[in-house]
Amino acid sequence: MPGHFATDAQLGELEKRLGVHFQDRSLLQLALTHSSYLNENPSKSIFSNERLEFLGDAILGAAIGHLLFHDSPDAPEGDLTTARSLVVRESALAKAAERLSLGSYITLGRGQAASGGGETPSILADAFEALVGAIMEDQGYEEASNFAVRCLKPEIMEALSSTSLKDPKSLLQERVQADGSVPPSYRVRREDEQNMEQRFTVEVLIAGVAVASGVGRRKLDAERMAAATALELHDFDRAIDISDQDN
Repeated sequence: MPGHFATDAQLGELEKRLGVHFQDRSLLQLALTHSSYLNENPSKSIFSNERLEFLGDAILGAAIGHLLFHDSPDAPEGDLTTARSLVVRESALAKAAERLSLGSYITLGRGQAASGGGETPSILADAFEALVGAIMEDQGYEEASNFAVRCLKPEIMEALSSTSLKDPKSLLQERVQADGSVPPSYRVRREDEQNMEQRFTVEVLIAGVAVASGVGRRKLDAERMAAATALELHDFDRAIDISDQDN
């Protein structure tokens, strides 16, 4: 939503999608305000959703961790940690935001909107976190926790599946080493301190040859995305063969 805020009617429409009625609707508006709008309107007395994003991130970690602890009583700590990371990672939160059509309501700067910012996974994920934080401030932890679990149910079920509990980097390493090959390695191709949402661009190398890349706010996030992309390659085994031949 470039250059202006959602109307009361639009916010009411969104509340129906969310299944949450805000007592203080300004919190919902704040959760939907991206920093790019502030950058283009420095004279206005407004704030971005970054502080709510910080709060929502903490709530998500606690809510998903609590659910996994009780729903998987026999799972070791390592598996619980991995499952939680899969549920609260950027791509999972972005999917939840997409199901809510959250991108249609985010207030963006015109430049960000013109480049498709409303569909950018990092912006969607941040808005979802901010939304959880806003619900926490408006209605308390229990409502925020219930909302997060409800919206992330598909990702929770996927994370609890037997094949998803392992980190993409671990899965890739197992697959590459199955035939005796050396483990994959990772290298940073770009570090952009100006773009905190996609700060790192990382390549994954198999037998010294780059086969996939990923981006993320943290280097680990970018490495995981690169590993996941490599695993999704239709010609994965052929890529390994070619990499071995080139070395």
